[in-house]
Amino acid sequence: MANPLSYFLVGAIVCFIGTLPFGPINLTVVKTTVDYDRRRGSQVALAASLVEILEALVAIVFGLVISTFLETNATFSGLIALVFIALAVFVFTAKSSPVLQDRGAGPRSFFGQGLLIAALNPQAIPFWIFALAAISQYFVFEYVGIYLLSFLAGVFVGKLLALTGFVIVSEYLRTHLQASAQLVNRLLAAVLLIIGISQGRSAVSVLLH
Repeated sequence: MANPLSYFLVGAIVCFIGTLPFGPINLTVVKTTVDYDRRRGSQVALAASLVEILEALVAIVFGLVISTFLETNATFSGLIALVFIALAVFVFTAKSSPVLQDRGAGPRSFFGQGLLIAALNPQAIPFWIFALAAISQYFVFEYVGIYLLSFLAGVFVGKLLALTGFVIVSEYLRTHLQASAQLVNRLLAAVLLIIGISQGRSAVSVLLH
């Protein structure tokens, strides 16, 4: 596959599809849009898309090493578990204001929130390791120079397009469903808790072996 456009399209399509299932990032985008507005939800989406570039790059360069570390380091898995469980409790207990009320942004950084949630997502690098392995079954990739840049640009665009779709849907929820904020809180808390428990089980499994 020697065409940079092909690298771009593969990166965009894989990342777009991988972003569609509910997870901590897209639910954070939904929650931010429902609780605040489209602009702030888009800030989270942009930040997460930028982090996705780095995570895909890390998977390309250090895939096997990172995968082994994540699978065998109990301390790291336990720390991630605690962070996600704490986030789940915080989101679940947070009070949601009426969704049609426009809140001020205050000093809070929604871009920073997107960076944090995306960087802490333990599913991202394993996803890219698996995706790259699957891609290699059908294409011979050369992740160098313009080809690497094209692939990473596709990753960014695919992620941003998918998350922008969540922003648009969330804006509809915000203006049409009064109970949507509380529902999104519960969904996000559940996803964060599941990830936290999963990471906790991984930590315990490593310790027992």
